[in-house]
Amino acid sequence: MRITETKIFGEGTLYILLENPDIHRVAEEFNKLKSKYVIIIYLKCSVEYEGRAKSYIDFADRLLISKPDGTLMIHGAIKREPINWQPPGSIPYAMVRDNLLIIRSVRPRPRETIIVKSKNVYIFLAVKLETRIFSIWATHESMVKLVEKNPSIIEEGLKIIGKEVPTPFGNVDLLCKDSSNKLVVLEFKRAQAHLDAVSQLKRYVEYFSEKYKERIRGILVAPAISDKALKLLKKYNLEFKQLLPPKEEGPATKFIR
Repeated sequence: MRITETKIFGEGTLYILLENPDIHRVAEEFNKLKSKYVIIIYLKCSVEYEGRAKSYIDFADRLLISKPDGTLMIHGAIKREPINWQPPGSIPYAMVRDNLLIIRSVRPRPRETIIVKSKNVYIFLAVKLETRIFSIWATHESMVKLVEKNPSIIEEGLKIIGKEVPTPFGNVDLLCKDSSNKLVVLEFKRAQAHLDAVSQLKRYVEYFSEKYKERIRGILVAPAISDKALKLLKKYNLEFKQLLPPKEEGPATKFIR
């Protein structure tokens, strides 16, 4: 096992790197560092999940990422999304049992558990990352306001008749009527739209179609849309309008990141 520790005087340890570590050492370091460090483990592991459903994926080389807020993610070789994950507030713990490293993460409510098992850990890396204010000028709200001021951005003859209109499935961003006096539902996304956005718009359109007993148009408004989402949109006879979030001046929306 090779161990590398870099220290900065007055600030403590900046990062800890273990190459081909013993799994007992991994469990020890994980439990000691998990509340202050972001931990990245390159390992061969299996992953079990139990909660709203059950799943199991067999042993393969993966990345496990644990954050001080309880977030846990397991990534494979492809795609942006993790294979499995736990949100902030989950409780992780590492142990060794039957010659296996076991990292268990429990989400209290709703009760969900992920269990990662590994015989081979290639690299254990613990790093200290800083939290700063993250500012966003281009927002979902700015897109809605832009269309409110000038509905013809979407199409000529469009008129706004309602904003944040409540439904059993959430609030509709903008409710409109087109030049033919047909009701139009506008659903906005500030980033690329995916399948969940299409499903959301479909629920809104079905609700108003049932309520008014007429065909309702639905338009998904976003800077971009995934291929799968566009295919599903066309299947449901819904529409897409590309709109980039405007650059705003003045105070930004701020988040802790």
